[in-house]
Amino acid sequence: MRKTIAGMCLTLFAGITLGQQVPRSATTPATPDALQAEIEALRASKVAWREIAWKSCLLDGLTESRARGKPALLWVFIDRPSDDARC
Repeated sequence: MRKTIAGMCLTLFAGITLGQQVPRSATTPATPDALQAEIEALRASKVAWREIAWKSCLLDGLTESRARGKPALLWVFIDRPSDDARC
């Protein structure tokens, strides 16, 4: 009985949340340029990590860090096959 009630509640709440739409302003046209302007308005103007010239190759990054006398930050994300030839 509890499983049936829980299932009915989940179905009811899922239907309510999926049926809701975010209201758009009637004065704002939904053109790609207008949407791009909205996205740019939400972004922070000066973020430090966007100013960094990120390197995708460890050897290039180490070479540049040694030349500038700055430490290297290594970000590891394991989602590529081992035979990936990007670097």
